[in-house]
Parts: sequence; C-alpha cells; structure tokens
Amino acid sequence: MTVGDRRGGKEQGGDAMDCVACGLGAGFNRAVVDTVHHRELGGFCVRCEESEFGRSLARGDWSGVEGCAFCDRDGFYALPTWEPFCEERDGKTVCKVEYRVDDATVRFCDEHFGLVNESAAAGAADRGVHDDTRIR
Repeated sequence: MTVGDRRGGKEQGGDAMDCVACGLGAGFNRAVVDTVHHRELGGFCVRCEESEFGRSLARGDWSGVEGCAFCDRDGFYALPTWEPFCEERDGKTVCKVEYRVDDATVRFCDEHFGLVNESAAAGAADRGVHDDTRIR
C-alpha cells in the first residue's frame, strides 16, 4: 500500500462508517483517510458534503491539485468516493464498494479538514438531525 494508490473496500451489507462531521451513518458516499498513518477515520456523508460544498467536490477535477484543495499546505486527509462494482464468486454475484486514494483524490490539510469538520457538525446541530431518530 502506498499513499499514491491506496484502496479500501467493503462487501454489500458491510458496515458503513459514521460521518466525521455529523456523527450519523455516512453511507457509502466518501471515506475519510489519514494518508500519513494509512487509516480510515470514518466517512463523509452526502448531507454534510452538500451542505458544505454543494456538488463541487464531486464535479471538480482534483488531478492537478497538489496537497490541500484550499491552500498550498500538504493534503493529509483524503476524501475518496466509494465506487460500487460486482464480481462473480462461486457462481454468485457479489456486490462490493471500494475507494482509491490517488493523485485525483480531493485532499485537505489538517487546518481545513478541522474547519470543514466543525462547520458541518454545527450545521447538523442547527438542523436538529441528531434529535431525529428516524435517520440514525
């Protein structure tokens, strides 16, 4: 495993991660990966992503950006998208999701990741999503 090309994956029915911003289930929108220690920190749910960035993270071309998407510091936190695929195993179709951290993956420095994390959590608290047990 290298920082330039890291994969993670889960089989269908596997546990999704909690969103690092709001604490609710992130689904399979984005993983949040610490590229220094090579570990998954959690997910970034579509609600928090769209609240903070609209669709710009999904529509942006990050392949030419070195380091943080917002400044010239190193991008220690990668937010790759989960990509679904199916494969045949023992005559059965098994669906999985995986992500890849590569040069085209959007990244944040520690400062901007912290700001995004705080901002999204504040927005979730304002919407009262933590009190709504239907979406937990």
